[in-house]
Amino acid sequence: MFTGSHSGSGNGGLKLAWRVGLWQWETDSAFDRLLGLFRERLEIVHEAALFDSITHHLYIPLDLYSERMAVASRRLERLRKEGISSAGINVLCTIGHINEAWDYMPPLPFQPMVGHDGRTSRGCACPNSPQFRSYVSEKYRLAARARPDFIWVDDDIRMHHHGVAWGCFCPLCLEIFAGRIGRRWTREELVRAFDDPDQGRARELWVEQNIASIESLLAEIRRAVHGIDRHISLGLMTCGAAWTTYSGQAFERWFTALGATRARPGGGFYTDAMPREMLCKAHECGCQRAILPAGVTEVQYELENFPYQRLKKSARAVINECSLALAHGLNGVAFNMMGTATSWADFLPWMDAVPAAKPAWEQWVARADGLPTAGLWPAWNPGLMAQRRVRAGETWLGWHQDYNISRPVILAEIGIPLASDRTGNPVILSGRIAEAFSDAELRAMLAGGVLMDSTALMVIEERGLSGLAGARVARRLDNGLMERFTDDELNGPASGELRDARIEFWGDAKGMGDVLEPTASGARILSVMEDYFLRPVGPAMIAFENELGGRVVVMGYAPWIFLHSAGKRLQLQNAADWISRMTMPVRIVEPVSLACVARFSHDRRRGAVMLVNAGMDDIRQADVLVRTEAGCARVLSVGEGEKPAHVEHDRTGLRIVLCDIRAWETLIVLLGE
Repeated sequence: MFTGSHSGSGNGGLKLAWRVGLWQWETDSAFDRLLGLFRERLEIVHEAALFDSITHHLYIPLDLYSERMAVASRRLERLRKEGISSAGINVLCTIGHINEAWDYMPPLPFQPMVGHDGRTSRGCACPNSPQFRSYVSEKYRLAARARPDFIWVDDDIRMHHHGVAWGCFCPLCLEIFAGRIGRRWTREELVRAFDDPDQGRARELWVEQNIASIESLLAEIRRAVHGIDRHISLGLMTCGAAWTTYSGQAFERWFTALGATRARPGGGFYTDAMPREMLCKAHECGCQRAILPAGVTEVQYELENFPYQRLKKSARAVINECSLALAHGLNGVAFNMMGTATSWADFLPWMDAVPAAKPAWEQWVARADGLPTAGLWPAWNPGLMAQRRVRAGETWLGWHQDYNISRPVILAEIGIPLASDRTGNPVILSGRIAEAFSDAELRAMLAGGVLMDSTALMVIEERGLSGLAGARVARRLDNGLMERFTDDELNGPASGELRDARIEFWGDAKGMGDVLEPTASGARILSVMEDYFLRPVGPAMIAFENELGGRVVVMGYAPWIFLHSAGKRLQLQNAADWISRMTMPVRIVEPVSLACVARFSHDRRRGAVMLVNAGMDDIRQADVLVRTEAGCARVLSVGEGEKPAHVEHDRTGLRIVLCDIRAWETLIVLLGE
């Protein structure tokens, strides 16, 4: 069963690293100016990584690259003399990121990546070409000869989104696949086979080929670098599974092949136009952290302000997103905010916000190091793309909302703590993600606590396990429906309230109006659907305790949109407490926009909780119930120091009364001595 293996850093220290663009270090004048900047801020500059390129186009002639690395060698030595103890190189392109500047950069002298539709990338290579492998090996040897302390491999180590949507379907890759599957297909035949419901083995082997292609490439990089100097530390930036698991996300194999001890989980949050999206990115990075091999001790968050324009993101958003990433188990930040050598007015306000946050970050990392996240775990699996079913008329390589692992993150917006670690946490099953798990794995989930939507229930039913949910989908509707809460005790004072999500307004409403039917005695109806004339339609939410002792709640009405009403929030809080048997780590009493992340030791005597006011209103008071065995707590405000709080013992742990929490203020609660 997939559980995730990496619950924390294992080294206990916060690292603040800075990714330095080529134009900030290549010329003497730019580099001297950079040194002046770093000298004044050495307290927050633990490490510097020099980007080796300005463009995401892969190919740089090796004679030019050699000259650049000779300059880099001098820069690295100077950085160390200035007091920056760790200085290295970030290789921006290994396979190549996108089609960029192809019309004036040198064309690829080896096989480019070919998409499923026959399109050819102009800047990215097939990772299996022998000529490409020779080039990449020499490129990394040149980087190693610059005597860096470390080399980062960037997140173009993937098989999708390379100027072509899905790769690689070049003749060489098709020949390799023929040997793997035992028959030859043309590109067109193979793509058609992927859409055949009966060709699950082909889809699985194709993802395995993607995994193996990346694995062997990383092994060659390791041989090249460590053939020059085996003491150079290697790191790999990864892509989040919210994009896709087409490449396989086989971190155990990839990090082992590279010999990497560093990781930089990635994802997108480039502007605070929609600031709550930082909750999604932080959780996504936590999910990547959770499946890292145990030997990876440095896990840096990529603070990504691309393309580095000051008014796209506030300094407060920068501090908050970094705080949330640390909350989810990362133990460092790689700041990618320094654009061109003339753009200092854009990044200095961000940079100057970091020193005030650093003390709280250090205390968080020291207290939470090695502790898993606690809460509801949105189920996902690195093998999702390989294991998912394809139904008649569907396209395997197309986007499908039912495989979006990020949908449950909306629960974080209403204060329900989400875990990025699997072990010991109740489970969320959304859409068709359950297809990636075996019957035994699903049965084990259903023997614990599960919150699921009705689409997941249909997958469970296909597996013959719906009896453990106590419900089935009776019929699917897609418009003109509201939800009314029943008088079940899990609804508390919200009984009788209406929730109207106007499901037909938001695109495809399939799965947003599923009428449920109880299939076992003891099934509790928590809400029903009504039409706009208040006529009953049928059950919309059912709770059931099954024969295995598991507690399951099924949601049939708009499960992942518009959960922000006070009544719905209360109902879901009660449901989470019920399926977890009152072990949800944090419960915020008032209906306020306070998001939280919790990290606890297994005995709950030690831990830390991070709280972010993810709204524009100041919160006058919030009663925070922390289910802990710790006897005491301290509250810190990130960037401002210790914050007064009233702490008292509650029957389930501690009740912490917080007052005057400003909009987008981040608080840290340190639990235990």
